[in-house]
Amino acid sequence: MNITPPTSLAPWTRRNAAPLDVSATDASFDDLVPLGRLIGSARVVALGESSHQIREYGLLRDRILRFLIQECGFTVYAAELGTAVGRAIDAWTRGGDGDLDTLLAPRPGGYPTQSAEGRNTLRWLRAHNAEAARPVRFAGLDIPAAGGSLAPALEPVTRYLADIDPRAALHARTALELSEPLAGGSGLASARARLGLDAAVQDRLSTVLGQLLNRVTVMREAYIESAGPAVYTDILSDVWAAWRTDQMQRAMAGLFAGKPDAVDLSARDRYLADSLLELLDRSARDTRIVLAAHNAHIQRTANPDGVSLPRVPMGHALAQRLGTDYVSVAMTSAGGRTVKNVPDPAHPAGMRQCAADAPAAAPDSVEALFAGNPAAPAVLDTRALRAHARRHGLPEPTLIRMDDGFLPVPALDAYDAVICIPHTTLSADLTG
Repeated sequence: MNITPPTSLAPWTRRNAAPLDVSATDASFDDLVPLGRLIGSARVVALGESSHQIREYGLLRDRILRFLIQECGFTVYAAELGTAVGRAIDAWTRGGDGDLDTLLAPRPGGYPTQSAEGRNTLRWLRAHNAEAARPVRFAGLDIPAAGGSLAPALEPVTRYLADIDPRAALHARTALELSEPLAGGSGLASARARLGLDAAVQDRLSTVLGQLLNRVTVMREAYIESAGPAVYTDILSDVWAAWRTDQMQRAMAGLFAGKPDAVDLSARDRYLADSLLELLDRSARDTRIVLAAHNAHIQRTANPDGVSLPRVPMGHALAQRLGTDYVSVAMTSAGGRTVKNVPDPAHPAGMRQCAADAPAAAPDSVEALFAGNPAAPAVLDTRALRAHARRHGLPEPTLIRMDDGFLPVPALDAYDAVICIPHTTLSADLTG
């Protein structure tokens, strides 16, 4: 394939992209020093990926996380994982009982919530915390089961409220019962299930969740007096998670029915952003967070109206609130294998994850900038490249790889840096 503009930026990329060494030992972080300079004093660093379940992304993210914790003083590792599950993982990484694989087990028919490499990172974090003067916290930021079920959020809420507020506990139990027919291995499956569920039942579920959210909000002082501020924070977070999940499922169902609501498609990303910002607000002033999530979640830019994407991704909300204290680092590949998500209404997750060849770099993609680079991962400072492109009036990339296709995005505005890996393979959880 003959790649054309914006590869006029490719020579600059070849000269300035800093090589990375995936195989380097923990004791040698020299190759990550340029990335450390780019991050500077930012409080939140997002490490993205073009697809989940990619081995090389997990391995490199693991090295970067260790570097940021051991050399740069980062104190929290946050991930695209349900907040309720995240609390259990946080306890485990700080020496708590339990089995990690059991704690992270997906819903029946669902896919792993963390790759094999991601689980190994959590095992390293537990070992690190066992001897660290200041243990690193773990935080899940996401809605439950990636939108596949309200139960992981509502079950702990029901237990918390049983003695504190029986009236609110009844709302939570009712919502659990109403949402059970919608439970699936992902938000995609739950959204499809809504197409066959009576509209009156769906409306009642939304009403009950609204009543629960209102009750938990207005009773704040009473709850804090009865159970303490930490428990109240968890209750409120889980109720918001359930409400956002309901809104996301409704919006996705509308999309499937030909009635898209672009604003409500942002419900999940809004919860992700609010979870992180609330974590920052209630943490010590020197708290620094490493955030692992998909490239589509961490982009600094909003999406245009009329596309089947959240209008306001998490990264856009974080960038607006934090400014230069938020650094977004996308991770992509020049080739190899990737994951293809094939819609399948008969599958418990609403889709099948299959192995696929990563498509060739599109001419106007970020990946095209790395054409001709040495066969080693490299990190590119997109802020410097953006300044170069605009100083010389050069065309900029408008796409970045997403699974087995490309996502339209003004890449040099959306990300502060891009890491490109020459060849990717699948995580041990997948085959192909």
